[in-house]
Amino acid sequence: MAGPGTPPLRRTTVTRAEQRAFAARGHVGLAGLWDRDLAQAIAAEGRRRHAGAEIPRRGPRTPVPARRLPRRATPAASGPLLARVHLSLVGAARALTGRLLVPTFAAYGYYEGDDEVFLHIDTEQCDLTLLTVAFGDVGPLHVHPHLIGAGMERLGELEGDPAWDRDGGIRVTYPDSGVTALNGHVLPHHRPRRPVAGLSAVAALCYRSLF
Repeated sequence: MAGPGTPPLRRTTVTRAEQRAFAARGHVGLAGLWDRDLAQAIAAEGRRRHAGAEIPRRGPRTPVPARRLPRRATPAASGPLLARVHLSLVGAARALTGRLLVPTFAAYGYYEGDDEVFLHIDTEQCDLTLLTVAFGDVGPLHVHPHLIGAGMERLGELEGDPAWDRDGGIRVTYPDSGVTALNGHVLPHHRPRRPVAGLSAVAALCYRSLF
């Protein structure tokens, strides 16, 4: 299991193919960043930290009609191991984007009963978002390149429209022992509601550009 200090990542660099894919699509899977021991340590920390999880005071809030309000908000918690992984991936984040990124926050987001995420864009604290399933069963994100440039009000209108196709968009899965890198402040994304047995968590690592 991973102990104190720098997590034993298998790699902290990205390939040119990954750089090109991210530039073209706004998302790319970065697989094989860590081994099974570190994956298990992340899962264990995520489960432990659930007891202290709270509803974030800040974050994207998709404006939807009352009939589409979520059944529950998504609680979140941080942890020292996740924070170290966050710092260890700064170089990869900068190499992937070609931007001088700095870490802003990292947290486990917890889902119980379903794994729904409303259509949204990430906050300005997330010029790049790295996502991984810490534990449990979580479905793919659906990204919507055709909605780039739409504000939260427009995204809220779509999310509140019963006729909007919630199975639409491009499905983006999470790689094992790695992350999905997402240009989340630009690329609208959502996850359709799907029943989930037990507790699941997605870890989000956010970075913002200094310029």
